[in-house]
Formats: sequence, C-alpha cells, structure tokens
Amino acid sequence: MLQLNNGSIHLFPSYIWKYQYDFNYEKLKTKIDRLFSLVETNSKLEKGNAISTVSVDQTLQPHTWEELSEFQQWLGSTLEHIKDTYRFVERQSTVTQSWINRHGYDGITEEHNHNFSTFVVSCYLNCPLNSGNIEFKDPLEYHFNSWPIEPEEILYKEIPVTTNDVIIFPGWLRHRVQPNQSHENRFVMTFNIK
Repeated sequence: MLQLNNGSIHLFPSYIWKYQYDFNYEKLKTKIDRLFSLVETNSKLEKGNAISTVSVDQTLQPHTWEELSEFQQWLGSTLEHIKDTYRFVERQSTVTQSWINRHGYDGITEEHNHNFSTFVVSCYLNCPLNSGNIEFKDPLEYHFNSWPIEPEEILYKEIPVTTNDVIIFPGWLRHRVQPNQSHENRFVMTFNIK
C-alpha cells in the first residue's frame, strides 16, 4: 500500500517493529543474576562496563526458562503478523539462541548484525533513565557514497527505548547500542529467531 508522508513515498513495509511486554524484571532478577555468575568468556562486542551471557550453555539460556513461556507465546503470535506483512512462505520459527547483556556506566555493544537469524528480538528488561538507546544503520549505506553527507548524522537512526520495550528486526540489519550514562545497570535480553 502506498503511504505518503510530507511528500515522501513509502512503498515498502517497515523492517523494525516496537512493542511493549511486561516482563516483571524483579521476578526474573534472581535467575538473571545466576546466569551472569556462569559467564566465563565475555563477548568481543561488549566494551567498557559491559558483559554478555551469550557464551553460557544453551540449556540455561533465557528461552528455556519457564518464567518466559507466556512471553514466547506472545512473541510467536506477534511474529505471525510480521510474517504476514512480508508474505513469508516458510512459517516455522525457532529460537536458536538467547542471552542477556548487562551494561553498567559507559558500557556498550558495538555495531554488528546476527548472521543466520531471520529475526532478532531485543527485550529491555531494565532500562533506567539515560541508559542509552539502540541505533540502526541504514542498509542502503553503500548507495550514499557519492552523496555529500555527514555519515554519522545520516546513516545511524536512534530508537528511544524504555523498560519493557520489545524491538524486533531482521538479523541482517546492522545495529549498536549507545553508552549507558546511568549509574544503574541496563539489562537487555536478546532472542535469535530462525
């Protein structure tokens, strides 16, 4: 469907979706703390005061938690809507990996994408004021190389996030998170969906 917005034409559906889900962080906190106690090797993408549980054994990852079974049902129906928008032929979805990142003051996750994932689901379990937002890189960046632009101002777009936000996007889309400028930890849970 053709959408007009202040003279611009939007021919294609969005590839970033934002929802809200009440995760009840306080109820999950003990299990989250235990998961971080099992981390032996940190992700190379985490810089500064940041740590990830991405390397923890898959049988202990958040997508296996009974406490998140209702969320997974909600996520399944939400993904069905997105698949309908893009007319997916293959309808089966599987969580292939999940983890939690903890960013203390000045902690970040560097720019990356998620190879071999159809969707990425970023869940903001605890997002204090001034703890930073997620930024996405324009996937058409290489087509702008002849334009006289300031790349840092044009190529990255920020999406403000708060506690209980759920951001869903394709695995090929490059993204990063801003530094946490709060003295309280930011906790973000990620699911890779194939």
